[in-house]
Amino acid sequence: MAQERKIPQQQKAKPAKKAAWAFPLKRKNWYILAAGVACQLVGFGLMLTAITSDPVKHQQIWDNPLAISVAPIVMVIGLLILIPYGLFWQEKNIEQPPQL
Repeated sequence: MAQERKIPQQQKAKPAKKAAWAFPLKRKNWYILAAGVACQLVGFGLMLTAITSDPVKHQQIWDNPLAISVAPIVMVIGLLILIPYGLFWQEKNIEQPPQL
C-alpha cells in the first residue's frame, strides 16, 4: 500500500513589520535652519545697501562698510555655520549610570 502524504496547508504570510523610522530633523533643527536662512537674507539685504541709482554716487559705491565687510561675514556665518549645524544637530541621550 502506498503511503499517503499529508500536504501542509499554505500558511498565510505574516504582515511585514513597519520600519521604525522617524524624520531625523526635530523642531530645534528647523529653528536653527531658519536662523541660517534669515542670516543669508540679512546678508543679502546688507549687500543691497551699496546699490544706488545715482550715477554720481556710483564711484563711491564700495565705500559702504556694510556691503564690504559686514555682509559677507553675516552670510558666511549663516551658510557655513548655522545651516550645517542645523542639519547635524541631535539631542544627546545621556544614560544614567546604574545605582547600587
